Amino acid sequence: MKRFLWLLTAILWLTAVSCGPTTADEESPTQVPPDSNGGGLNEAPQADPDVFPRATLTPPPVGEPIEPETAPSSDDGYPVPQLPPADSLPEGYEIPTALPSLNPYPEATGNLVWILKPVGEQCAETPATPDLQTAVADMIAFGIPVEASEMTDLAVCSACGCPTSAHFRLQIDSGYLGNAEILGWFTEE
Repeated sequence: MKRFLWLLTAILWLTAVSCGPTTADEESPTQVPPDSNGGGLNEAPQADPDVFPRATLTPPPVGEPIEPETAPSSDDGYPVPQLPPADSLPEGYEIPTALPSLNPYPEATGNLVWILKPVGEQCAETPATPDLQTAVADMIAFGIPVEASEMTDLAVCSACGCPTSAHFRLQIDSGYLGNAEILGWFTEE
């Protein structure tokens, strides 16, 4: 341990000596060599006062806009992309429809309705919503006030992919029904 401290001390001393200030006879790189005018800075060149040294930008010439389909092709550039024909979709392919967006300002109507949502799917690992408290908290997080909540069992098909018989049952205002349907809930009949 003592040898290590002596070695560390020697390294620190050598570092301090090598990085210390220079002696007076060595020339410092920051000193300006003296010349005939006293060693000061050189004067800036005098410019013509009528010329303003500024950059000017010239816009490109404006012509007719070029459509991508009619753009001239060249061998050294990229080819113009071609859209696939509309009838090239596979047989039986259904074009997905965009889901409606949540209404940011639903209005309460005063009419209460019951809505249902299955707890999960048969043969699935874990449900997306594990319990009733989470289902209520999710609805409140989307701005849908819940008046009452309970669990109920419904008769369902018995196969993989079918909903479970356990369903969440919530009572909400009918003004919020559109937003609840977007979230996967349906009205009780």
